[in-house]
Amino acid sequence: MASNKRRRQNASRPGRLHRWMVRLSLMALVGVLALAGYMVYLDVQLRERLDSRLYQLPARVFARPLILRERMVMRPDELEAEFEALNYRKRDTLTEPGQWTRNGMDYRVWRRDFQHADGREPAAVVSFRLRNDEISNLRDENGERLESFRLDAANIGTLLGGGDDRNPVRFADIPPLLANTLIAVEDQDFLNHFGVSPRGIARAMLANLKAGEVVQGGSTITQQLVKNIFFDHKPSLWRKFNEALMAILMELHYEKGYILQEYINEVWLGQQGSRAIYGFGLASEFYFQRPLDRLEPHQIALLVGLAKGASYYNPWRHPERALERRNTVLDIMLKQGLIDADTHRANKAKPLGVSSAGGNAQNPYPAFTERLLEELRPYYSYEELRTAGLRIYTTLAPSVQKVVEDAVSAGAANLEKTRGIQKGSLQAATVLLENQSGKVLAMVGDRRPHYPGFNRALEARRQVGSLIKPAVYLTALERPHKYNLATPIEDAPLRVESDDGQVWMPSNFDKRSHGPTPLYLALAKSYNQATARLGMDLGLENVRQTIRRLGVQADLPRVPAMLLGAVELTPFEVANMFQTIANGGEHVEPRTLLAVSDADGGHAQYFRRRADRGVDPVPAYLLRYALEQAMREGTGRSAFRRLPGSVAFAGKTGTTNDYRDSWFAGFSPGVTAVVWLGRDDNARTSLTGATGALSIWTEVMRSLPHRHGRVEPPRGVEFKPVNERGQYMDPDYCRGGTELPFSYETRLQPAPECAGRDRWRWFRNWFDRGDQQEAAPREEMTPGWGIDPSEEERRRERERQLQEQLRRDDESQQDPQPDEEPLQLPRREEDLRNRAAPVVEAQPWQREAPQPWELEDQWP
Repeated sequence: MASNKRRRQNASRPGRLHRWMVRLSLMALVGVLALAGYMVYLDVQLRERLDSRLYQLPARVFARPLILRERMVMRPDELEAEFEALNYRKRDTLTEPGQWTRNGMDYRVWRRDFQHADGREPAAVVSFRLRNDEISNLRDENGERLESFRLDAANIGTLLGGGDDRNPVRFADIPPLLANTLIAVEDQDFLNHFGVSPRGIARAMLANLKAGEVVQGGSTITQQLVKNIFFDHKPSLWRKFNEALMAILMELHYEKGYILQEYINEVWLGQQGSRAIYGFGLASEFYFQRPLDRLEPHQIALLVGLAKGASYYNPWRHPERALERRNTVLDIMLKQGLIDADTHRANKAKPLGVSSAGGNAQNPYPAFTERLLEELRPYYSYEELRTAGLRIYTTLAPSVQKVVEDAVSAGAANLEKTRGIQKGSLQAATVLLENQSGKVLAMVGDRRPHYPGFNRALEARRQVGSLIKPAVYLTALERPHKYNLATPIEDAPLRVESDDGQVWMPSNFDKRSHGPTPLYLALAKSYNQATARLGMDLGLENVRQTIRRLGVQADLPRVPAMLLGAVELTPFEVANMFQTIANGGEHVEPRTLLAVSDADGGHAQYFRRRADRGVDPVPAYLLRYALEQAMREGTGRSAFRRLPGSVAFAGKTGTTNDYRDSWFAGFSPGVTAVVWLGRDDNARTSLTGATGALSIWTEVMRSLPHRHGRVEPPRGVEFKPVNERGQYMDPDYCRGGTELPFSYETRLQPAPECAGRDRWRWFRNWFDRGDQQEAAPREEMTPGWGIDPSEEERRRERERQLQEQLRRDDESQQDPQPDEEPLQLPRREEDLRNRAAPVVEAQPWQREAPQPWELEDQWP
């Protein structure tokens, strides 16, 4: 019995084993099928993500490129500020693009290859000389003369901060030393494994066992790329399992070069606030302000070292750790034969060499960028600006911006110190425009120029005080049959009373009346009473329309106090207004935007200059002359002594009640600049326009290049001598008087003292016939800000010919003046009833509406 039972048991064992083998085989088959199915699923996910992969890149912003021209005005410090903005390095000899040399006043520059909006310009060398602050002998590397040479444009930041940021590079553009160093440090079996490296895993396990802690990982570069693209960084076995499978699949579908390229573009290498720095392309700019292909071995070693932990090895917060890690990578580079012993020794002795943390701001020019965004919004969505990688070409001039920033920061601090003002209480804003083009060359919205807070240049509406007065005098000068620069204006007490008893009685700054004063001096010396009388004679509505034609769209109160500056404008709006005067009456819309292209530099959209003729050139020139006198003998004379006398500067101070706001707005032949100083709480500053804003404006203007020489008058203007009563002093009969410009339409009364002085004039004229000499040629202007001297000479010749024709034109009829609407007068708290003064009734003037905008095909 027992033996039979044992035989049955022995007979059943093969059956059981067979059944277990079948079950295990079925389970393995199901597992393999399940794994295969899961890998198919992962493969679909992997290929869909990688094949349709588009980087989300913020828009990149570029400054205007500096164009070097023969006879262009440029000082060494300005030129070198442009080089600094471009991150060009000064060297004894040129060895690569992005370098410059100087020998005395001779310069050589190796321009980088750059994709402009209108095409790519390759790297090239140019040489030139700076003689008397003027560029000459501009030549290419073969010695051929050049009329102009355009440098590349400085990258001045990105738009819409926050999120992931990178500057992707193609495999062909990756420096071999970087690729080989990365493989040597991160994955020595990269070229041989199939996505997972058993040797690397074993090596990591051994190193960790020896150290007693996790000191080395076994992940390949392919696994790290998968983790960066698909997973978070939380450790788990399931994540590691998926990483391994997807790494194998990635190796099946993609070449090693593509995998390395994507890893180089995807690895996280730093953080700046909410902005994440991804990829070696952007990290090269972020840490060293250099393109990736221009990095030195020690710089490559630091970036490769940061891949292990950019936060832990942050070179600004933990420089010792970063230096140690960099040197470790240099040791590996030597061990692997990537660099020789001399290079290793020299690079290991170098400091970290990272740029200052503050210099890597994503948006270093917040005031300018805010205006840029306003101009972009009608054309591009928020999502496009944040993710499409657009290239935005702007008008910002880095050297001018630096001048303005330094002047504002130092000027505000100096005024607080010398004037006994509470430290840190003054705020400032500045806008600087190019007159002819309307380009915004610089903008500062805070005395801390890089602080991205409240932008006072665009958003601070403050009363402008006497800055509004030029509009009053322009309104008068547009009526040449009644007013001219020599017309006496009565500077005497004025009382304006409304029907409901509201009274307005302005007074001068010095509390005195000056009697009859020539119109140009009343403006130059900023007499309130004379200005108020003139404005009321002209009519408030006429003055309001003039302000509109000068480019101001803000609300304008219909009260007499408007004539003296009871108008709230931003510094940007004030610059817009004065630029029209500086540009001879042609209003050009201020702009920061030149062009926008796609991420590769193609399909560019250009933004053209938009202008309209708001004011006739003749009265605009006469007003300019009066504002020049404001600099010579009026409220701006303190600046005139510090500025070159050969430049035609013009401008106007502005001070508001209780010294709350200090303004100065002025211009040279090339640029217009406006400076505002005040306090955010609107408290008293004790500064006038002359003692406050003018000092900063002067420092800005004296640091910039300008066109020298007299500004040529337009056709329709002639200079004549007049006496203090505004009467013509015929030089053929008498001498003396002040020579002023007048419109041809102006008919001056002859001075009685000159009548009949020369009864033998006919006799002299008889013998003088045929002996007339040609007039001496006018002084040639030194070109600056892109002025073409030959074009300037042709323009002058055309104007001289037209002047002769205009002399024969008939006298035009004076326009009629319709009645004015009722005035809304401000209430005065003090008792003014006992002050005797005449009541002046206003007489308005209706002007034609401004001409429509005209598009002009001028870029950049």
